[in-house]
Amino acid sequence: MTDLTKDEAFAIAEFIDKNIFQAIRVDEDWDSLQYLRNLIHGYEKCCKLSGYVGLTEHREEI
Repeated sequence: MTDLTKDEAFAIAEFIDKNIFQAIRVDEDWDSLQYLRNLIHGYEKCCKLSGYVGLTEHREEI
């Protein structure tokens, strides 16, 4: 499954951006740095595909 649309990638990136910290705080079993790394890399790919810029990120247009 590698055929995400731009809108799907945007929605996933936005969801991760808005919910990742809360999810980590409330999940007492969160203990895998590799799982977090995988989420971050997936988030980065979704941002690249969709053009999503995180809520606290600032990018200058070139």
